Amino acid sequence: MESQRLNPLLIGLVTLIGISCSSWAQDAPVRSFEQIADDVYWAGNSTHHTVLLVTDEGIILSDPLNREFSTWLKRELDERFGVPVRYVLYSHHHWDHASGGAVFEDTAQFVGHENMLAHLALPSADTPLPAGADGQDRNGNGQIERAEASGAFQENFELYDFDGDGALSGAEVTRGALNDVRTPDITYADRLTVKLGGKRAEMIYTGVHSHTDDMSIVVFPEASVGFMVDFISIVRPPRYIRGDQPIETWFAAIRVVEAQGFEIAAGGHGTYASSSYVTLFREYLEELRDQVAAGIAAGRTAEELQESIYMEAYEDWISYAEFRASNIAGMYNMLTKEF
Repeated sequence: MESQRLNPLLIGLVTLIGISCSSWAQDAPVRSFEQIADDVYWAGNSTHHTVLLVTDEGIILSDPLNREFSTWLKRELDERFGVPVRYVLYSHHHWDHASGGAVFEDTAQFVGHENMLAHLALPSADTPLPAGADGQDRNGNGQIERAEASGAFQENFELYDFDGDGALSGAEVTRGALNDVRTPDITYADRLTVKLGGKRAEMIYTGVHSHTDDMSIVVFPEASVGFMVDFISIVRPPRYIRGDQPIETWFAAIRVVEAQGFEIAAGGHGTYASSSYVTLFREYLEELRDQVAAGIAAGRTAEELQESIYMEAYEDWISYAEFRASNIAGMYNMLTKEF
């Protein structure tokens, strides 16, 4: 990779690469906690991360990740700072980032975009099992019993089972593994400022795009730090390229982040670095789009493009080799999909 892609803010990157490449298969999470700016800290649970701002009056925390991590983090914060979490700011509703916040509900208010509420609600009772899940309904009764469940449904059964009856309905599967996501107390539409201890956290809505329709970024203006999750990774390609919106909506959301003007970009995945890596992430996607689009125009298949597309400028990014083929296939699917 060109030397200008490297940055002194990539502190501990070699260690983080080791964690990212190995932790998918680990049962025990790898946890981390480090300061990245004045009063701003970056905490990790293997491949997932959150940020927090410490003030004299308490802490503003972003994603709680999960109950076990939040329990560990609460102890860490008590020991290190001795002040409680006063706000939990959700990036979006997805269970692997938003679960576990109830650990802080004795002291904190919860904030998210207004579209979170619809995602946390249970769909109508007559919602059928979605395609891909219906194959686990071996007895054909329209539900997935615990004994039938496999994969993610087996691993996270309690998080799906909204009514606790031991069977997953179409409504519960469609809603997702959201039982441990604490509903926001405060919602907003476009932009919200949270103030605590003379400092601020800005929540900015990124619009409807290919990842979700309730995504927020969190910016700490005094520290010039921005936090973003899933639709942007820092010094790492996306794990997946997919969605129900055109690729252009993804680019538009990234440009919202680029316009905020902070200096340090901290990712929910990847690492933290100069905010220039937000632009580099967009450029990676644009270059991949252009190469895949050229292949489609030439009549080539996704498999053929997986054999021929190598974007060497990004090969030292975290998990590039692991995600390369799936990124090509995902981009191929997005560019050939009718929206």
